Amino acid sequence: MKRPIVRLSSLQLTNIKNVKRGTIYMPNTVNKILSADKAEILGIYGQNGSGKTAIVDALYFLQKVMIGDDLDQSLEDYMNMDSDTAEIFADFNLFMNGIVFEIGYRLSLSREEKVVVISRETLSGAKNENGIRTNKTVFMDYQRDQTNTIFKPQKRLDEILEENKDIKTDLIVARKMAEKSNCSYIFGGVVGIYSAENTKMDFNNFQLLFLLCLNLL
Repeated sequence: MKRPIVRLSSLQLTNIKNVKRGTIYMPNTVNKILSADKAEILGIYGQNGSGKTAIVDALYFLQKVMIGDDLDQSLEDYMNMDSDTAEIFADFNLFMNGIVFEIGYRLSLSREEKVVVISRETLSGAKNENGIRTNKTVFMDYQRDQTNTIFKPQKRLDEILEENKDIKTDLIVARKMAEKSNCSYIFGGVVGIYSAENTKMDFNNFQLLFLLCLNLL
């Protein structure tokens, strides 16, 4: 089996530095090409103040979050001064064994008493195989203020617990630890559990999450 390839397809920023809201699309995304044969981008250019540095900085912070590091508090300096919230939304294409998985990761941030916290994370996916594409659906939605819920959708959580009921406590503990250390619950908590358990995962219960953590950026 060939090593999976992950490519960024688009990046949307909200309230990052001087960017109130903006999206960039990679060339293959614009041309509706699902291929990883060649490099798509060599550089970013634009007028002063157009958001070039914001893109580079956002990718740096996104990488740190997705490898499970604690949230870098210098992020506060990169959030727009007129807002206490910011968001980074990245779409990726994952190429694996002739199948292309479209993965969307949304990272929502909020400023609370001069401390930046992860207020919400969502992970969604769609599958392209033999010219047929499934609908893109959310398979993990973590919200910091919903303390009575491990994560949504409940259907996805039930699928995990059906396979391994003992993991429920681990998921709850991982959530609390992620919030205490201010790191990603998805990439710092859930992926860590599955790595420790060495649990085999398929598309419906988070293999793609695991692959993204190992191969992204």
